[in-house]
Amino acid sequence: MNQHQPEEVVAAEAPLPEALEALSAAVARGRHLALIAAEGAGLAQLYAAAAIRDLAAAGDGEGRVFVLTASVDRARRCAARMYEAARGAGHDVVVVAPGATPEAAERASILVGPPAPLLEAVRKGDVSATALRTLVLDDVPGLEPAWSAVEAVLQACDEGARRIATTHARDAGFDELLLGWLPRARRWPNELFDDAGDDAPDAGRGSGAAVAVASRATRAGRLARLAELLHDIMPAGAATAVSVETAPAAVADVRAALSTAGFDVAGPGGDAPVHVGAWGQVDPAPHAVAFELPPAPAPLARAAGTADRCYAIVDALHERQFKLTAARAGLSVAPLGEPLDAALLDDIAAFRARVSDALQQQDAASGALLLAPLIEEHGAAHVAGALAGMLRAADHARPAPKAGEPPTSREAAAATRPAVRTDAHARRATRPTWTRVFVGVGKRDGAGPGDIVGAITGETPAAGGQIGRIDIRHNFSLVDVDSLVADEVVRGLDGRRIKGRDVVARLERGAVGG
Repeated sequence: MNQHQPEEVVAAEAPLPEALEALSAAVARGRHLALIAAEGAGLAQLYAAAAIRDLAAAGDGEGRVFVLTASVDRARRCAARMYEAARGAGHDVVVVAPGATPEAAERASILVGPPAPLLEAVRKGDVSATALRTLVLDDVPGLEPAWSAVEAVLQACDEGARRIATTHARDAGFDELLLGWLPRARRWPNELFDDAGDDAPDAGRGSGAAVAVASRATRAGRLARLAELLHDIMPAGAATAVSVETAPAAVADVRAALSTAGFDVAGPGGDAPVHVGAWGQVDPAPHAVAFELPPAPAPLARAAGTADRCYAIVDALHERQFKLTAARAGLSVAPLGEPLDAALLDDIAAFRARVSDALQQQDAASGALLLAPLIEEHGAAHVAGALAGMLRAADHARPAPKAGEPPTSREAAAATRPAVRTDAHARRATRPTWTRVFVGVGKRDGAGPGDIVGAITGETPAAGGQIGRIDIRHNFSLVDVDSLVADEVVRGLDGRRIKGRDVVARLERGAVGG
């Protein structure tokens, strides 16, 4: 049993987010702002502070604030964090989503949502863009699929409105936006603007010691992953010291979770293998763990600089901001290895055995001749990976449900869909009609044709023969797919992650070939 019971921790009042504290003077002066920051940096609180100041300066009671977000989910989270401060100043915050009532948009001072529904509210006359006092572009890369609507809002709003733009990854597109739209904006943090650029490494990569990072969507999941990590780095009987630093309000939860998991836990300066405390209050140890997002680079740099190994477990929504914080601390970020599922390993071994049998029994020479142009263009490894993804998706990635088990939603949908003939004879008789699909991942993300093909065949019912021309641009890709499965391709890809990026997928236009 643990002899060091979790001691009571009185949560101190939360400090101002670093971004708001650093830019408070610029907010008070009404300056334009440009930030390299992501969710978790206090952006919503910054937006609220700027909105309240600008609406008060307008003084006419008719002012408006627009916060353009990449998705409705992000809009809801942002609005929830703005709500308390805005209501305290007498302002309503409303999320403008597709189908929102005009009355809500008319009465609210602060409107948060994707560009398209906000633009529609302006065009219908529900709100006036000329009354705009603050315009925020929240995470510019995420807004790129709807950039035509963003530009329309920019053109409609008053030139005197304050402008705020943020990005989680600085690139040439963001720099162009600053030059044309925010040439004299106050920029933050300076070190990322000074060091990042077209020829510099991605802002999420540092050059110093590496931090191994795992992310989970829930607090319970993060606490469980923390216990798993400590079991890995503190084998039974090993004298290993671990320091865990977290937010003051989370200290009691972390101590309780680790204590009930069987660890000997103490506070700062205590006599136990595991020390848990607030940021900056725990003495260095050979293994340092950052639990949740650090408030600034300094405590992370201190923990990583004195430990042999440094780890972090953060909210999945805060992973981008953690990478930026690590980069500012001169650290690089690597994924923390996850426990492997034995059943999955068995499945992979079986698939490899089938490929090995095919190499012995089938005519590999004719197959290589067929694929020679693709191998020359993309390399054998990428072509093999794409083919493996296609084969597994079509052949045995979706096992049949066991007797008595209800089918999954995807299986149920497949059962009710009209059958689509994809055999060789049907393909010879009927030439596919192609529909172009927009996929929000491109060259800047390191995406290649194999990544696109693998995502489509792995996440949708489309077979390799139903994928046509793939045009990979800087920020996005255009893919021609069989019109019979175009809608399913969009549904399967939208919101999925390709090359580390959550992508937007939509139909680009109608059929492109016959």
